[in-house]
Amino acid sequence: MATSDNDSINNVYQRFTQAHQELDVATLKQQYHNDALMMGISDKQPFVDGRNDILAAYNKWFTKVEKRDASIEIRFRCSNRIVHDDIVIDAGYYQMRYRPPHDSGEPTSQFGGKFLFTFMKNEQGQWQILADSSNRVQQELFLQSKPVAGLVYDDAFETMPSPVVKPKKP
Repeated sequence: MATSDNDSINNVYQRFTQAHQELDVATLKQQYHNDALMMGISDKQPFVDGRNDILAAYNKWFTKVEKRDASIEIRFRCSNRIVHDDIVIDAGYYQMRYRPPHDSGEPTSQFGGKFLFTFMKNEQGQWQILADSSNRVQQELFLQSKPVAGLVYDDAFETMPSPVVKPKKP
């Protein structure tokens, strides 16, 4: 794989991360192929077929986060990249953090997951996500993953303090 193609695919992760931080569906639109297919982490939702439906799902989620005056962040660590002609398959781990508004009293939460992205070049020669699959896993899998030369390896979120547990009154 040419270095420029490798860098272009790695840049998709940066834009994906940026889109989550900014709750920006327009940036996500450029990352997905028109014919994309997404399998989200929810066990209650069917596959999402086509870029427009994927963006509608993200828009619904981002709107909820924005209305709550909250924020989300995502980090990636790619552990495998398979290249076959004009198709690239990446596998790895992600870490996601949800921050509610400070005045809500809710704690910040974070979790880990694993993902499988399939990339394909569009008509303009740009790499885009053709298939997106993810599910939750123990966060330790993200934390224990090792860097692979040339692949995305984001820093982990800082360790969250353990919640303070108040003793129960007798």
